[in-house]
Amino acid sequence: MLAHLKALIVILAVALPVFWMASAAWPEAARPEIRRWRWAFLLVTTLSFVTPSIWVYAVAMPAVVAMFLAPEGDRAERAAVLWALLLMAVPNAGAYIPGLGGISNFFEMTHSRALSFALLVPAIMMMPKKGPRRPGLLGIGTDWFVLAYFVVQIAVMAPYASTTDLIRQAFVLSIDTLLPYWVFSRAFNQPEALTGAMRAYVLVALILSVLAMFESVRRWPLYDAVSVHWGIDWDMIVFLERAGFLRAKASAGHSLMLGCVLLIAWGWWGVVRAELKSKTWVWLGTLGLIAGLAASLARGSWLGAAVLTVLMLAMGRAPVKHLLLLAVGGVVFLGIAAVVPGMGFVIDMLPFVGNVDSENVEYRQRLLEISLGLIRQSPWLGVPGYLNYMEELRQGQGIIDIVNSYLAVALTTGVVGLFCFVGMLVSMMLGLWGVRRNKDASPEGRHMATCLLATTLAVMFTLVTTSSIVVVLQLTYMLTGLGVSCARLYRPERQPLHPAAGLVAVRQQQ
Repeated sequence: MLAHLKALIVILAVALPVFWMASAAWPEAARPEIRRWRWAFLLVTTLSFVTPSIWVYAVAMPAVVAMFLAPEGDRAERAAVLWALLLMAVPNAGAYIPGLGGISNFFEMTHSRALSFALLVPAIMMMPKKGPRRPGLLGIGTDWFVLAYFVVQIAVMAPYASTTDLIRQAFVLSIDTLLPYWVFSRAFNQPEALTGAMRAYVLVALILSVLAMFESVRRWPLYDAVSVHWGIDWDMIVFLERAGFLRAKASAGHSLMLGCVLLIAWGWWGVVRAELKSKTWVWLGTLGLIAGLAASLARGSWLGAAVLTVLMLAMGRAPVKHLLLLAVGGVVFLGIAAVVPGMGFVIDMLPFVGNVDSENVEYRQRLLEISLGLIRQSPWLGVPGYLNYMEELRQGQGIIDIVNSYLAVALTTGVVGLFCFVGMLVSMMLGLWGVRRNKDASPEGRHMATCLLATTLAVMFTLVTTSSIVVVLQLTYMLTGLGVSCARLYRPERQPLHPAAGLVAVRQQQ
């Protein structure tokens, strides 16, 4: 049997039981939606493995996902939920669309872009332009930062790119960033759909967690078969190890990317687990996500998950008690690992404490020193050709890995771009903080705002250790858009100052 079909069988054999357990774990009302998700995930995954090229996949996939945009309900909401479900269903490998005439190529077609054309573009056309809870263009503070960062990125390229290339880069950047943000910040009209998007994402993350454990044990990167079958020379096909263990990546393309995917799922798990029928399912899901994070061997995401957990406990009920219990549990675990034979590798794997891959820490320190020196020379709009000054950082794979997203932003767009990028996330979190502190907001809204706030802070922490590769940008803008939606959907509406004003408003609506 062909290698890619063997990998497909393993993935389907893992996905089916997870979907079955999800149907049993969540309430009866969620089962029809979970069944639709199951078929969408299975069909898109199978399509990626059996189609001979990414071009056939990109043409056929929209027809497949269109079957799940049923006419009943809000189709824009459903399109956004499906995008959250299917973003990590297939590795984000891609190939360039050949150009015509003087244009060498148009742009690189990837899974995420094909998915955006199939779901997010129709979602924009299907959603109402404006409504009581749907602000217009630039109607939210975060919009200004998103647009400003987009403009800065295009502006720094303008002096060095041709008009054709500038249009191409603006188009691709719009598809990868502006489109996910706009849909996820505007498409949702009901809080239940917002929870549904998180549930869909977490469900796929649980599948990837089980597959990551399988990859780690069998030393078999399953999803590499897709790009090989498509005939794409993808630079993410790298067999990475740490202390003799395979760094699992599942469909994420890289272990660091898988760590980020599961970190977001760990934060959203705090929202969706409240719907589960019993604590048994809660424990199974919790252990599954923890095991997936462990299999990724992404130490930056481990730290991010620790930060997220501490933030959730600190912003929850009885914070002092729970933080003390967490601290005692951590000390006891490390004490056991230090004295039990065979468990010493656990401590060696920990960042800053263990000895495994200590050269990575030294590389990051040197990267920080060189980058800050370059930024000081050209602080405002980035350092043109900054890679030419970093040759000493070139690794054995022939690349200079900027494993710090903030440094990458500052080197590319300067302090101005970094301010816009960070401002985008901070402004979104201010909205969430307002919901969390508002006593008139519902308990569900305050809890969701707390989880999204903690998740965003943890992701911002993890970006210090992660490159903006594969779908990091798409995930960041999806997270930002969801935060904006949470703030606008759960923020209590202002009451009229005078009873007569409310009566006039009701009559006008009638």
